[in-house]
Amino acid sequence: MVSVVMAADPAWKNKPIQQWDADDAKQVLINSPWVKRAIPALLPQLTEDQRREGGQMGGGKGVGLDGVGGGGLFGPADNAKTEVVKSRTSKMGTLPVRWESAFPVRAAELKAQELGAPDWDGDFYAVAVYDVPGLKANSSDLKRVALLKRDGKKDIKPARVDILQSASGLTKVVYLFPRSDEITREDQQIRFTAQIERLYVELVFNTGEMEFQGKLQL
Repeated sequence: MVSVVMAADPAWKNKPIQQWDADDAKQVLINSPWVKRAIPALLPQLTEDQRREGGQMGGGKGVGLDGVGGGGLFGPADNAKTEVVKSRTSKMGTLPVRWESAFPVRAAELKAQELGAPDWDGDFYAVAVYDVPGLKANSSDLKRVALLKRDGKKDIKPARVDILQSASGLTKVVYLFPRSDEITREDQQIRFTAQIERLYVELVFNTGEMEFQGKLQL
């Protein structure tokens, strides 16, 4: 006989938010459908010509990993350079990424008494990348090279990007996407892509998992 052990749902999932304790809140902020850890790709250093043409970069399209040493943004393939980039990327740490505007995340931050949680005005889908090291880019640069992608629908571009510096020297980058372009359960997968200077981040969020007590929380 083969026995199958089913993983139990985390405790927070079966409680009203009002009944969450600090442990529930921390679990939501560490391991839940709204929180992921990205392994960033380290893109090649731009040449002087590419920097001068920087105003043409982005153009509403994500750079994508095909730009790393391939026939994309950074020119002809260079296998040696590509292997160096992959090696450096594998040694980098991960960056926490939170779907900040989801009600369970906001409630968990409050319950956990997390200092420095992002805040904003207006009605947005907010996605934050945490612990970015040595950021020097401005918000306009970051805004041009970030998207929410859905199959069969137009990409959603951020209306604004907030850069929040911390005393530790690390930075939170908060991408604010307009809710006027509604995301629904039928979208199934939402792909978040962003280029933060030489770091390229790409993650998939599943709308079927981003529900709490029967309601999609974005």
